[in-house]
Amino acid sequence: MSKIILAVCALCLLSLAYGAFATSTDKVNIDVAGMINHGPMQPTVKAIKEVTSKYGDTVTVNWIDTTTDEGQKYLQDHGLSAHLNILINGNYKFNLDGKDVTFQWLVNGTWTKDNLDAVISDTIDNNGKAVPVNV
Repeated sequence: MSKIILAVCALCLLSLAYGAFATSTDKVNIDVAGMINHGPMQPTVKAIKEVTSKYGDTVTVNWIDTTTDEGQKYLQDHGLSAHLNILINGNYKFNLDGKDVTFQWLVNGTWTKDNLDAVISDTIDNNGKAVPVNV
């Protein structure tokens, strides 16, 4: 009888482990392209760091300083002109629960920390609440 209980427990553990792997999260790549060292941008840079830091290795943030030649090339290559742009897996505009959110300029302008968190979370979990908008 104890062997049967052990076998059932082992199967339960295996199914839980498989479930954890079967629902693994997607990686999220974020490019922050802008005047990231400019004084007025610091509250926005801080907000981005606060949101993204809670995701650990699931989120990679690439900081692109657009005051450099490489940064200017990035803006040109991506058709961007805002002083700060946040591209989440290549997109900076999302429909989030029926509302368009554009991740450009300053926090609390066209986007909020909650918006950023919701899009990252949805990108990881694939809940369909944040849909990239073609621009």
